[in-house]
Amino acid sequence: MRKNIKKEKTFGSGWKKLAPKSSRRPASRAALRKRLSSVARILFFMFLLGSMGYGVWWIDKLARSDSGPIDLTGPAIPISGVSFHSDGVLSENWFDNWFGPLRGRSLMELDIDEIQEALLAEDQICFARVSRAFPDTLRIEIKERHPILVLRLGAKTGEVQDWLVSPDGTLYQGAGYPRSALSLLPSLSVDSSLLRPKKEGKGYERLEGIPTVAPLLDLVRREYPAIYRDWQVVSYERPNATDPGAHVRVRSGRVRNLRFSPGKFGVQMRRLHYLLLEPDVRKSPVIESIDLSHGRSVFAKI
Repeated sequence: MRKNIKKEKTFGSGWKKLAPKSSRRPASRAALRKRLSSVARILFFMFLLGSMGYGVWWIDKLARSDSGPIDLTGPAIPISGVSFHSDGVLSENWFDNWFGPLRGRSLMELDIDEIQEALLAEDQICFARVSRAFPDTLRIEIKERHPILVLRLGAKTGEVQDWLVSPDGTLYQGAGYPRSALSLLPSLSVDSSLLRPKKEGKGYERLEGIPTVAPLLDLVRREYPAIYRDWQVVSYERPNATDPGAHVRVRSGRVRNLRFSPGKFGVQMRRLHYLLLEPDVRKSPVIESIDLSHGRSVFAKI
């Protein structure tokens, strides 16, 4: 029995020697840095939440105050000028008169989409882009329609109003054109039934036959300028290439009645040019009629 008790005491004292001592050793540097990093993140998160809460409270306080709306754009700078670019005759002076004074107004006060839509509502303008060039410049870029004919209509006042005709058939009362340039354009003679007033206001709807006639005028102006300068009045009847009775008629100083068929204007103009160089035709100061609308056959009355 004594031997067993002694053995137990021996084993018990051995386990006691393996037990850790009560004094704590200092943590390693890596563990300490990890603890400090966690604490710092918690403190930063708490600071961020506090800042956001304070910001919401401050904005709510300002919104409820009587000091008026908050201006986040800074002080407004008055517009110093307009950068205006056009491929036609309209100028910056035209825009100033059209839009009105800009005195004291800033770029942010202007609705550029509204200005752009208003410019496109002008029949003379086919493209418009309005933008802001900070800090103080309004930029305007436009493309214009160009006239190929002049339609002269009598007004209720007894005066004659000139309506310009563009290649797509748009009718507009042009601005900025010198009279000398408009005087070189042939006149358009069209049946009054084809003139349809616009429902929304002043002016007329597009003339559907003009896109068929426009290539003829462009060709003659570019390649036969002497013949073009002699053309006075252009008219058309049913200008559809599939219509057997369709034709384009021209009155000029040399040829009183010149008739084309719609399409293939290049071939017809070469025949006309060759015919006008014929000795018998050149001797006649005025030709009654030339009909080029029957294919290869040309009918001339001198």
